[in-house]
Order: sequence, then C-alpha cells, then structure tokens
Amino acid sequence: MARRSMPLFDKNSATVFGNVRDWRSALEDVRHLRLERGELIQVALVGSKENLPDLLSSGQVSQGLQCLRRTDQLALFHYARRFGLRNQHRAEGRFLLAASRGNFIYLIVFVARPRFWRSGITPLIDVLYPRAALPFLTQAELHRVLKIVQKAIQPARGIRILELSSKRRLTASARKRFQSVREWTDADLESVFREAGERNEWFKSVSFGLVAERDGRPASTGVRASVSKYGYFACNGEFDLFERTVIQELVAVAAERLRFFADRDRLRTPHHAPRPMQISYDSEVFRSSGQAQKLVDALRRFKHGTCTVLHANPYVHLSIVDNLDYSSAEVWVVSQDQILIVPQLRASEAGLKRIVNHIFEHFREGKLSEYQVQAP
Repeated sequence: MARRSMPLFDKNSATVFGNVRDWRSALEDVRHLRLERGELIQVALVGSKENLPDLLSSGQVSQGLQCLRRTDQLALFHYARRFGLRNQHRAEGRFLLAASRGNFIYLIVFVARPRFWRSGITPLIDVLYPRAALPFLTQAELHRVLKIVQKAIQPARGIRILELSSKRRLTASARKRFQSVREWTDADLESVFREAGERNEWFKSVSFGLVAERDGRPASTGVRASVSKYGYFACNGEFDLFERTVIQELVAVAAERLRFFADRDRLRTPHHAPRPMQISYDSEVFRSSGQAQKLVDALRRFKHGTCTVLHANPYVHLSIVDNLDYSSAEVWVVSQDQILIVPQLRASEAGLKRIVNHIFEHFREGKLSEYQVQAP
C-alpha cells in the first residue's frame, strides 16, 4: 500500500490550494487545513455553459480578479473588491474554481470568514449573470440533502438542526404576505421539516451540527455546517464527509435543473414550437380567485423584470420579461392546481430559473415538470 506523503506544514487560508493539480489533490489540501478563528470552508455552485476559467481570466468581469495558477481541471484566483460610498470597505481573498464532470456546474471553493462570501463572491456571481447563475433547491431537495448526510454517519453519529433562516406565510389579514424568520434551535431533522410544512414555512438556509451519543444524550462533536437553497455550503471541518454527501448531491440537483431549463427558447426549437413547463400543486390552489390575484401580485414584484397583465379573471395570463438578459415567458393559470409557463423567442436557462424561483419564493413552491395536457 502506498504511503501518503505528509506536508511539512499545515495549510492555512493563505496557502491552501496553492499547488493543487486536480480535485483529489484539492481535497488532500483541505485535510491538512488549519482554520483560524471565524474561518470556514465554503463552497458555492454556479451553473454556466461557458468556460468560466476563460471568462474570469479574460479581464471582462472585474479588474480585481487575478488568475494565480491554472491546470486543465482547476483555476486559482485572487479577488479584491472595494465597496461603500462614504465608508470604503474591502473584500479580498482567494478562491478555487473547479469544473464538475461534464454537466456545466462549477464549484467555487474558498477558505475565509463569511464576510468574503457576502461582500466578495456573491457580488462577483451577480456580475456574471446571465452567463452564470446560482441554482436553487426546493424544500424537498434541501431536506433530501440533509437526510443523505444523516444516513452517511449513522448509527455512530447523527445531526441536530441548530439555526434556520426561513420565510413564513402570514395570515390573509396581514399587510405583508411573508415574514422573514431567523431562529436558533436544537432539534432533530424530521421534526424541523415536518413543523415547517405545518406552518407553511420554507427554509432559505439550515445550519446543523454533528452529534454523538454520550450518556444517552446527543453531544456536540464540534463540527458544524450550513447549506442554503441557493447552492451554498459552509463547514468548519470533516470536508471529506460533506464533499461526498452534500456537495455531490447539490451538483446533481443543480445539473438536472440546468438541463431542464436548457433549449426552451423558441428560436432554437423545431419550427419555433414552444416547450412549455408546468408547476403543479397537490391541492386546488386556484379554487379561490384570491390565490390567482396573489400570484399576479407576486409576479408584479419580479426584481429587475417587467410583468404585463394580459388577463386576470377568470383565468390568469401574464407576460414576464427579465430586464437583465431579455428572457421572456408567458404565465398562464387555466386550471385549479397548475401554473403553465411558456418560454418565448429568447429564454435563457438563467432567466427561466429566475422566473420559476421567484414564483416559488413569493407565491408558493410546487412540483416543476414538463407540461402535460390535462384531461377535460
């Protein structure tokens, strides 16, 4: 058996990934990583059909980007950004860009305090839109990711939910439709998601800790992680475990979503025929006309977009345009348990993803699928 070579020194946030050649050697670097106080190992998934290393190295995206090292599989960048009007702030750090296998999903991996994610990486990804975009997960997909982690560590260990960031639907009499909630807890996985369903609440991010039984009670192992519905993950240890569970599942979900939204613009379909998709619900959501109006109101608030109401009663017919890349789609409600979305001449994967995600966030989540003609 080959003996694994040990580094002379531990890696830190300034030296990690400096000499990696491929994803396997990147994982090896993380095994020898020493985190400073407040630092986390962080990963963001980005979907793009462009060559992102070429795009980021071209100088077209930001003057603060510098490619430090590049191989066939990986690219290491340094990024610095100044922001703020009166009080100037600076976000600076390094990140590794790695392509997953042939599915147009890239991993941005970095070791830093959370501020670099909020003030550095997130604005950088926003600048890349629509050439690249973050994915989104439904509540069920987020639940499945966490169940995969739990299954991988049983029976010796388990997970406990520690912190939740969520949106909760308010009563009809409230002036606002949703309440943003951030709460701290110490609960088991299944009860948290069950209670969220009962409260009509869906999570934006979930933080959890690994526990082991001690004296008949779950005791913290010190390992903590968080995952968001936008394909972002962070942890303070055991990255090997999370790479083969959380990261691989996030890549699979993101790749499938990108594939689903691809090639729906009518410029590329045979005879310019539409390729509609549908959002289906388990109950007759639109039995009440008030729900149809809530959908209209939600789409009127489509950020960086234009919503034109073509018809609102007794059926709903809207035209939605993404003002960032001019993707467009028509939205119909002609049955009580379904929303029909019909992409038009120009409809990018990123633009369609943003429209569907807006409906999920500002109206309600449903099951996304190819359009199926319903029997009368």
